[in-house]
Amino acid sequence: MIKMGDRVSLFENMSKVGTVVGMYPQKSIQGMTGGTMAPLFIIKIKLDKDGSVEDHRADHVMRIDE
Repeated sequence: MIKMGDRVSLFENMSKVGTVVGMYPQKSIQGMTGGTMAPLFIIKIKLDKDGSVEDHRADHVMRIDE
């Protein structure tokens, strides 16, 4: 589970390292046979490299221990 203040990196781009500064749910628009899917969580990450803030899906982010 990722929380505010955790150090994280992206699975697709391990050089993007930063700190979680926000999280919010995003409603899913996909439908399944049994109903709709649960909402996705979007994580706001402040990158160490340049201080910019990016939004990424929670399932594309992993917590790191430094």
